[in-house]
Amino acid sequence: MAGRRLPPPVFEGEASRHPSLHAAVLRYVKEVGRRGSIRKAAQVLNVASSAINRQILKIEQDLGVKLFDRMPTGMRPTPAGEVLLRHIRDTLSDYDRLLAEIDGMRGIRSGHVRIVALDSLLVDFLPRTLEAFSHHHPAITFSVLAVAPMAVFHDLIAAQADIGLTFVAPTSPAVQLVASVAMPLGAVMSARHPLATRQELNFDDFDGYPVLTQHDTLPVMPFIDDDFAAFRSTVRPRFVSNSIEFLRHVIRSDLGVAFFTRLGFLREIASGELVWIPLASPRLQQLQLGLFTPSQRTLAPATTMVARELVQRFKELEIDP
Repeated sequence: MAGRRLPPPVFEGEASRHPSLHAAVLRYVKEVGRRGSIRKAAQVLNVASSAINRQILKIEQDLGVKLFDRMPTGMRPTPAGEVLLRHIRDTLSDYDRLLAEIDGMRGIRSGHVRIVALDSLLVDFLPRTLEAFSHHHPAITFSVLAVAPMAVFHDLIAAQADIGLTFVAPTSPAVQLVASVAMPLGAVMSARHPLATRQELNFDDFDGYPVLTQHDTLPVMPFIDDDFAAFRSTVRPRFVSNSIEFLRHVIRSDLGVAFFTRLGFLREIASGELVWIPLASPRLQQLQLGLFTPSQRTLAPATTMVARELVQRFKELEIDP
């Protein structure tokens, strides 16, 4: 490897000229080139097709060249697109090798990381993140548990967890916020539902429609809308469950509407099977998902690396709010 240039997963030397070329977008371009379709890339990456198309158009504008020919059968790279795809593959591959070498130099070969999080994050977001991480660090092991929103803080303070993912709220000085991303609460329903074409919904709009609720997992109290709390206390849900997998199946069967962030339903929303509609509540729209770590304990190297990977994944979520 001596003498070879090892670029990071961003076009660092060109960042000021081409700010659209950052790590998340590189994955978008790579996946479109691999799949030959924005729709298929969106399904794999669990983002909206419009977000990927928007980023590709921005890169083409920044570089001043067309990267893909849009054919009836899909997306075909232009000669400029082929050059960029080769550079992306080399960039990401070299960066992976660089991380492996640094791990070896620092002696980071093993470790155990304990993560507690909202159960919706265990559906897709954490499995995908840790799958990619584990390919490069196979000796690191994990405990990943779903807990209630406020229990995340308790487990971090009690030294029962190393990393916590929950709604941002005032908490103990023993816990520090590392990163956050906007993650409002909205209504999740089948694309066949009569309300599915609405741009925003009030709680009165659900009169006469079956509602589903998740048992004992409201977001943190400082951000609960009074109307939402009143709605939850008076509504007679068709189904109540503490299993998001069960509720996902019921929603997909068009048996009711539930109230979640987008994170437990990224794949279905991207495919158009389900829709997520914001609620007309300033408080619920201001909800943020936070990554927390203990502030009074030194993190192990493996935990620091996992936290860094999760921060990067948060940045990718910001691309398609």
